[in-house]
Amino acid sequence: MKKTSILLLVLAALSFGACSEKCEEPDIQAINALYFELQNGGDNGFSAEELDAIFFVRFIPFSEPLIADTLYPNGIYPEGEGRFLINDSYPFNNDQSPYYTVYGYMVVEPTTGYVANIENIELGGEYDGDCGYINTRKRYTVNGDTIDVSGSQVFVPLTR
Repeated sequence: MKKTSILLLVLAALSFGACSEKCEEPDIQAINALYFELQNGGDNGFSAEELDAIFFVRFIPFSEPLIADTLYPNGIYPEGEGRFLINDSYPFNNDQSPYYTVYGYMVVEPTTGYVANIENIELGGEYDGDCGYINTRKRYTVNGDTIDVSGSQVFVPLTR
């Protein structure tokens, strides 16, 4: 009797486990990414030529000398015209520690001297059940102004 009861409990546990929800891992890179849009045209926007000239610099804050990497996208933005994300995949690949949050970033348009200095990145998140992930903190500074887009994936405009 005892063996039968144990066998029934094991079979019941296995059947409940087989019914558990199957889901894909959430795209944490996209959820935690910093979203930016370089305004196109107008008084405060960038011309097509300026968008083509923009480049990205990644640096280690407070390093002496300034340790930096540079990327020239040549006007090709992965999220559409003037739109890009900052995360471990773009603009620089970080497949191992240190991850993108320890760096500072500059978006530079050399013909006008425009620089957006993005620093002090703070991220936090948590899993929500078995299949979800929620960004609970996403803050950073752009040229000294604090931007808080916690829990969202909105494109923050960068204007001249």
